[in-house]
Amino acid sequence: MGWFKAPDTDPSADARGALVRVLSADRGRTAGAGVYLAGRRLLTCAHVVNAALGVRMLSPRDPGSVTLDVSFPAVAAGGAGDRQARLVAWVPPRAAHHQGPVADGSLEWGGDLAVLELDEEPPPPVGPVRWQDMRAGQLVRAWYGGGQPFSYADVQVGSCDGRIGYLDGRLSGAAVDDGYSGGPLWSPADGAAVGLVMGRITPPEGTFDTQHTVRRSWGLTWQSVRQELARVGAAPDPVLGAREGAGAAGDDAVRDMMVGPLHALLGDPAVRAAHSTALGAALGLRTRTDGTAPSVEELAVVLCTVERALPTLAESLAPSLEGARDRAGLDRLLALGRLTDAAGLLSVAEHRALLVKWDHLARRDPGLLPRAATAALPYVELPRSLTAARLAPEDVPGAVRELEEWPGDGSPVPHETPRLPALLRVVEYAAAETGGMACEALREWSGRVAARLGIHPSALGERRADAARWSDRSAGTGVRVLVELGRHPQDPDGHYRCAVWRMRADGTAARTATGAERPRTGREIARLVREVAGGAEGAGQNVALVAVSVAPDALHLPVDEWDGAGADEFFPARLGEDFHLVLRCPQIRRRSRTGAGDLKRRWGARHQSEPLVADHRISDEMELIRLLKTTHYDAARVIVHGPPAGRTRLLHFCLAMGVPIVLWDRAAVEPADTSRLDGATPYGPVDELPERVRHFRVRAYTDPEVPARPALVWEDAELPLPDELQLADPSQGPDAPEAIARPSDGTEQAT
Repeated sequence: MGWFKAPDTDPSADARGALVRVLSADRGRTAGAGVYLAGRRLLTCAHVVNAALGVRMLSPRDPGSVTLDVSFPAVAAGGAGDRQARLVAWVPPRAAHHQGPVADGSLEWGGDLAVLELDEEPPPPVGPVRWQDMRAGQLVRAWYGGGQPFSYADVQVGSCDGRIGYLDGRLSGAAVDDGYSGGPLWSPADGAAVGLVMGRITPPEGTFDTQHTVRRSWGLTWQSVRQELARVGAAPDPVLGAREGAGAAGDDAVRDMMVGPLHALLGDPAVRAAHSTALGAALGLRTRTDGTAPSVEELAVVLCTVERALPTLAESLAPSLEGARDRAGLDRLLALGRLTDAAGLLSVAEHRALLVKWDHLARRDPGLLPRAATAALPYVELPRSLTAARLAPEDVPGAVRELEEWPGDGSPVPHETPRLPALLRVVEYAAAETGGMACEALREWSGRVAARLGIHPSALGERRADAARWSDRSAGTGVRVLVELGRHPQDPDGHYRCAVWRMRADGTAARTATGAERPRTGREIARLVREVAGGAEGAGQNVALVAVSVAPDALHLPVDEWDGAGADEFFPARLGEDFHLVLRCPQIRRRSRTGAGDLKRRWGARHQSEPLVADHRISDEMELIRLLKTTHYDAARVIVHGPPAGRTRLLHFCLAMGVPIVLWDRAAVEPADTSRLDGATPYGPVDELPERVRHFRVRAYTDPEVPARPALVWEDAELPLPDELQLADPSQGPDAPEAIARPSDGTEQAT
């Protein structure tokens, strides 16, 4: 490139401005180096993390969400710039020719990458580097992790197979040694990093011989790094970097075809210079300031080889287009860009803004983006990151990148205008589901991108209306039955007194049956519930909800397993198979002064709040209370694990603090049983949880290989209990205040 140049070679522009020092756990030494990617992300080697933790260097075991001390040599020395970074992605070291562990003494291996995340973005002059593919013959430079200016080691890529590059150094100056691993290999001629330092080839022990290999090290190529990170959903989005395959014959042909539209749009050198200067600033390139303009041929090269260059130029051009001819020229450029690997769909600014918005959504409601993508693209095989029930914030960049590659939808568009890209359709569905200011911000972003792409307003409006209808979807309110269970001390074991209500369409409750005058077996109660649900208006249209109100000591009852089948029926009819059988326990919540308000707040936040897992990591009830009052203040869903005694205590505290949705395995006895509920997808879309639990129960009742028995508390704040359920504890016996009070509609009563 002539008019466009790589950034200046000052410390903030070359690799030393992105160099990271990884400290040992005792902060007493440098474990290795790393490189700043972008945002809050850092890249280093997995074996550097192992070295910092004091474990075997090439151990493949994922250490989990450990926190390491790091610093930026470009910011400060002597510890003033120390920060903490959490491990968020792990690519274990693996043998070069198979997927197994790396043996001690191996000369080379694969994988061996780790991505760390800071609490906040680092200050200037730290900045991301440009990345470019490694090739044989490049002269590259590496630095010791401490970043001392004199520690640079100059080497040449002697051999490169696309995966590994072997590096040979001169006998003068510094050599690549311990503490260099994980640092960038910087090509001054290209103004780009081309890989990471990984290891060195050392001569055998003993007397030195002239036949020994001297000052040879090796690094992982950028091609290989990019592929490995993409495989684990942690691919970075460098501001400037040529993708694999750039410059191939196909891209040369595309470049030549771009020259004509560029001449039509930017034939005036002054206009071309203005847009090219803005393009260079967005991409991190230096541009000339002598009043000249780049040739359209050089500009075409940049558009074909520099990531996001074409959409970034289109973003600059779109507001100044004059007439249909200019629009057609820009559409032609964008269409040609889809034939290259570098262009992408979004400009640098559009991409950065969407990552911020989606990161926020993923933290508020991890299930929102997969839910929106599934609805927006029902006939598309979604990217792997969006097929799970939850999308973690660290997986957002990978999901965006994959969606950018999907073509437009198949719906008709007017006047042969471009089709709406799949990514924008998902954005519209996510916006509709979000509501409020977040919805308006997403729609405003989507509208700007659509206008830049030349999408007809009616096409965007139609998809927006589809998204609104989906967001307003109603599963159809099925039959809702409320059951209250209680026992008197003299009642036989396994017998309960009950009353049953059916909810009317207007939200009021109608008493349909009472069994408080005598105790009944579970089978009798199940048959009674089936009769009420089956005889209600609208029965059969949807799966009915049966909410059973129990006393605190009855939350363990296997109500879902009660079989209401008649003697002449073909097969069992357990309540949990045919109904959304959930539990309610208002007595516990009423013992909290703020219980009603807590329930309303948490229920309203059920789509946005993060589920809380109460397992062995929560030491006691006080730890649970602390979490529910701080980091999970709005948590509406808690999954409780552990042995029965501890599980019951945690369950009671959840209900007392107004948690409306609590799921646990009634049959679990060991801490190791936590995975048995995975089949119910406990972290999936919250409103679909009762149906997923029903499916799980159907399978569990008939398959002895499924030992779990899920129990679900579902305190729907929008389905208030009848006034009659403001009960005293029936276990106090018939001399206590009324266990079931006089109903307001004059139906039969029981005391």
